[in-house]
Amino acid sequence: MEKYAKYVNDLRLWTELVRPSYRGKIADFSLIFDQKVFPEAKIWVETFHVYAPGSGVMVPDELPIIVEGKEIPESTKGGQHSHPDFDELFLFFGSNPHDVLSLGGEVEFWLGEGENAQKFIAKTPTAEWVPRGVTHNPHLFTKVASRDAPIIEIAIAMTSKYHLEPATMTPLPPAFSFNKVGQEQKGKGLYTKYVNEIKFATDRLLPFHRGMVAVPTLMFDKNTYPDAKMWVEIFHIYAAGAGIMLPTLEPMILKGGMPGTGTESGGHAHDFDELFLYIGLDPHDTLNLGGEVEFWLGEGKDAEKFVTTKATAVWVPGGVFHNPQVFRRVDRPYLMVVIATTGEYAEGNMRFTSLPPGFKL
Repeated sequence: MEKYAKYVNDLRLWTELVRPSYRGKIADFSLIFDQKVFPEAKIWVETFHVYAPGSGVMVPDELPIIVEGKEIPESTKGGQHSHPDFDELFLFFGSNPHDVLSLGGEVEFWLGEGENAQKFIAKTPTAEWVPRGVTHNPHLFTKVASRDAPIIEIAIAMTSKYHLEPATMTPLPPAFSFNKVGQEQKGKGLYTKYVNEIKFATDRLLPFHRGMVAVPTLMFDKNTYPDAKMWVEIFHIYAAGAGIMLPTLEPMILKGGMPGTGTESGGHAHDFDELFLYIGLDPHDTLNLGGEVEFWLGEGKDAEKFVTTKATAVWVPGGVFHNPQVFRRVDRPYLMVVIATTGEYAEGNMRFTSLPPGFKL
């Protein structure tokens, strides 16, 4: 009997929400991780694949949004909203594994309401931290360099159940105008600290990934935003044969007091929950990964192997051993996004274990 199977689930399309303006520009339906995917989920994650400019989240459009079969007429005007009871993180990054510091286009987004609203123009991978109660949106993708290399937007809400209250909906910022696309509109600068570039990881390097996975990885942590309450690492995988916590001739290089792993490697556990997302990069086929990943949950004889070729979520509760992971096949580049529900990854009481008895390279 599989002890850990309930933690491994296919991501789903958010088909309850139809946004006609996305067609031909953004994958029709975003990928969702929520309690319909995993009933015990403690966070909510939405992924957008943007492959042409001209659309975005909560921008004005001629056609109304449809929610569970009902048109929302007022949605044609666009708008903003806030969440009174949870924080949210938006990540914008590119999909070219050979140039991960390039966004592959431009996106404009707003923080703040009314006269306090501030527009940001992202031209490089960018993190937008939205504290609870802060009004945000619209997001408008104004440039996409290549239809074959979509911009990825990931929204991570620190809540088990994402919801919008009518009272939190507000009109577009008064300064918003399609005629001002590309122009700076900094407002009063009240929200500047919440928007920061996503850069290379500064505390780890995996030399054995070279030629197969982009190194260093992109990372959102307290080096990106000092008050971060979560930790995110983004892997761009473009050739088979690498993985995480595999036996290797080159050990992982770590700094900052974190325990290292030698060439034998294996699995580990920590006190916080963690979510692994395996996401393909074809905006017209988002439910398929574009390759094959093998990953393990559990320790010793109880360890279980899972294999996926689909867009998949793996929830790892605190204390559960996980890894190794092997990127067995890569038909086209794909992502592994790791979301840790902590602001201090190094303080998670890391414990290591040997490779599962049944593991084979």
